[in-house]
Amino acid sequence: MSNNQYQRRTVFIDKAFQGRFILGVLLLIFLSAFCSALLIYWIAGGDLQAQSNTAHMNIINTLEHLGISIFIANLVALLIAGGLAVFVALYSSHKIAGPLYRFEKLCEQVGNDQLDTITSLREGDQLQDMGKAFGGMVAKLRERKEWRLTLATKLADQLEQLQKDPALTANYAGQLGQMIETLNQLRE
Repeated sequence: MSNNQYQRRTVFIDKAFQGRFILGVLLLIFLSAFCSALLIYWIAGGDLQAQSNTAHMNIINTLEHLGISIFIANLVALLIAGGLAVFVALYSSHKIAGPLYRFEKLCEQVGNDQLDTITSLREGDQLQDMGKAFGGMVAKLRERKEWRLTLATKLADQLEQLQKDPALTANYAGQLGQMIETLNQLRE
């Protein structure tokens, strides 16, 4: 299931999925930064308004400076957290998008009756259990195909023996010939 020879060649495998994933993470960060700024402004503003009876001008200047400081601090934190979030989201989504892409290609191969495919995912990728289940499914399909091929061969041999029977009428011999042709088509 795991193969250390698999190396990541591209960062974006499914751009739409990974883009939505990254956008969702960034929106959460922006929302939390906005809520943080509102909360700090509300808490600090309440303290400053309590002191407004004595020094009205100092409060206004302090409130303006505090608002700018909060904005700058949140902007810096947002840029750092946003950069980290993009990196983490890209890395995390790659561990999901890569296996999904691999499964898509494996489904195409199985659909084209290539049942000798091997399901291999990189170590650390998500969906390892699904990969094992997919490999088991392909193995069972391969076994069933081989079993049906064996039965078709056996049945064709039996029909050929019956066709060689001298007591067989010409009508039945023709029908047996058609059956043998049909079985041979199944074996292809």
